[in-house]
Amino acid sequence: MSVASNLLPANTSGIETDTSGWTAGSNTTLSKSTRFYNGAASLGLTATSAGTVTATTSARVAVVAGQEYTAYSYWANAVAAAGRSATVRVDWYAAVSGGSAISSVTSAAGSLPNATTWATPPPILIGTAPVGAQYASVTVTCTGLSAGATVVTDQVQFGPPNGPAGVLPYNTSGVEVDTSGWAAWTNVTLARSSTAAWEGWYSLQLTSVAAGEVHAGMSANVPVTPGVEYLASVTVRPGTGAGGLEVRAELRWYDAGGSYLSSSPSTPWNPAEGVWTRATSIGVAPEGATQARLRLRTAASAAGQTWLCDRMALAATPVPAGSLVGYNVQSIEVDASGWTALSGCTISRTTETAWEGAACLRIDETGTSGMDATVALSTAVPVVPRQAYQVAPMLKLGAGAAGRLFTTTYSWFNSADELIRSASVTWSLGSSAGTGWYVPTTSAVAPSGAATLVVAFRIESPLIGQPAFLDDVQITPGGLAVIADPVPTSYSASVALQGLTSGGYTYWGLWRQGADGALVPIRGPQTDLTQVSIVGDTTVVEDYEAPLGVQVRYYLKIWTGSSYRSVLSDPVTIPEPPSTEIVIKDPGLPARQTTAVVSKGGQPQWTRRARQGVNPVRGRSRPIIVSDVRTSREGTMTLVTETAEDLASMWWLLETGNVLLIQWPSLWGERDVYVSVGDVVEAPYIEYAEYTDRLWTIPLTEVDRPIGGVTGSAGRTWATVLSDHPDAMDLLTSYASWLGVYTGLEGT
Repeated sequence: MSVASNLLPANTSGIETDTSGWTAGSNTTLSKSTRFYNGAASLGLTATSAGTVTATTSARVAVVAGQEYTAYSYWANAVAAAGRSATVRVDWYAAVSGGSAISSVTSAAGSLPNATTWATPPPILIGTAPVGAQYASVTVTCTGLSAGATVVTDQVQFGPPNGPAGVLPYNTSGVEVDTSGWAAWTNVTLARSSTAAWEGWYSLQLTSVAAGEVHAGMSANVPVTPGVEYLASVTVRPGTGAGGLEVRAELRWYDAGGSYLSSSPSTPWNPAEGVWTRATSIGVAPEGATQARLRLRTAASAAGQTWLCDRMALAATPVPAGSLVGYNVQSIEVDASGWTALSGCTISRTTETAWEGAACLRIDETGTSGMDATVALSTAVPVVPRQAYQVAPMLKLGAGAAGRLFTTTYSWFNSADELIRSASVTWSLGSSAGTGWYVPTTSAVAPSGAATLVVAFRIESPLIGQPAFLDDVQITPGGLAVIADPVPTSYSASVALQGLTSGGYTYWGLWRQGADGALVPIRGPQTDLTQVSIVGDTTVVEDYEAPLGVQVRYYLKIWTGSSYRSVLSDPVTIPEPPSTEIVIKDPGLPARQTTAVVSKGGQPQWTRRARQGVNPVRGRSRPIIVSDVRTSREGTMTLVTETAEDLASMWWLLETGNVLLIQWPSLWGERDVYVSVGDVVEAPYIEYAEYTDRLWTIPLTEVDRPIGGVTGSAGRTWATVLSDHPDAMDLLTSYASWLGVYTGLEGT
């Protein structure tokens, strides 16, 4: 019995400052008492004449209709007296002040002891805010006082109950008010016990009538959704002689009419005598199941054996949408069967620590020579080719963990269960490792042909006696990814980025990686995409400068300061034209590009001129030569075009005078080159006017990759224009020239 968050102000709850949070009822005088249950003060209520004292919170607090709430307060006599009892009441209102209460809920009366000690358990109520309720007040009452007598109350609490998440009412979960949520089914009697409780003051006591199966079930069904995975659990404490006997939390499914359909297989637990143990089962609601009920089962060896049960829960498992693994694999709540120790360690389920739920996977490193601790999924999970998947485990390491390496490996298999590819991503655990839970999130893209995935984790540099813990291992579609596809029509790559907002980073950057591992930034609309503010989760980038006919990959990085994540795309190869042709592009205006045949012997013969001064010296035979770096390459290229369209395309490309990119056939052994073009000669290839074949003589000077952004797209067509503009007026008012229409830049 506790609230998740107390809605009453601290001074109203604890009266540590004054009594201003309370308004006295009839026959009552309020005071700040030095008696206390917690803190240093409490609320004193003194009777003017014999009878009842009461106080109500001075201000109402906001509530939500349909939300369940609980309230309680602790009571004591100022002077020992018999025959007094206390209650707590909640009144629901539609307005913050004034008006009549919509309804009220009052706790059962709790008797004060004939002493000055605090009454425990306190009076407790559980109620649901009715339709229309937006505010509530709390009233505390004590009866049986003589004139001038005083009682005190402290730690007045009101708020949502601190019960397990799920579909069970709080009283069913913890029997803090009564046992009405439960029924004795087989060979059992039920009672509410305050002898011990896992949470609050009370627990449900099961007592066997005779040896044999003992069944207790919920009094009413609760709603569920077919196909959804649910968790059933009970925290149980066997009494004398019942230790080690089998206990189960069983999920039973019912249709809309309340008819029993089936039960999910329940997991047997054997809790020790006098020890609280969480017994858990997991099941999926079958087709047609719209209701469920939790049944508590045990096997008595004799009459009179007892089990205290608390914190009962029935809830949809907290697996994310699209999760590839079930809850037990994710959170190890039942057992460790979803995981396999591959090398350097042993594994087990443990409740000594947990990030989510009550248990996690414990990894004990054996320190076997040359072996890091490695665990993997026991069963491969299905995947879709070219879909990105994210793995986000919660990891906890012991002392000395700072700087250790944690590697996630993705092993992709085809439908024949053959390994296609393995990819690993490594985190270097920072200085915070070893002080709490750490989330080394990674992601990867399923390659073409992938049907299943096995995820493995490796903890490098074993530390004997320092166990590692894994919990809440989420494996879901999505995450940070980069997927590249060739665009043959424009001799470019389309690079799709996703998951940019994952992790809350500030910037992203994109680079192309060649066979030598060198990274080249990708050109964006304004400049290179080396630091772009993250404003959305996805985007698509066109790379018009990627080499042709060879594999390249794309490196995506997101970061804030020195903290970052990165991924690398699968290799992609952009098709090239026939081996006699080259591709010539304007890097800043990708729509301006063409192909042309290199004439026989027309490949440039590059010259790199020397920069040197030759100084003859009188009286000696050898001159003194002062040298500088050589010039860039210079040469002349001879091309052939055939059609009038080819001729027009060549001039369309050349006439801007911009720096151009020449991409050679991959078999030529030439590296792509940025060039400045000198005086161009266009000459007829055949001496007949009706032929459009042309021979081009193009002088080249190699230059650095030009700065600046890319304008427009090589794939922009009239269909694009029509889809972007509803009518001609919108088109004409959007662009200042036909160049703007061509590039797609409004105002141009």
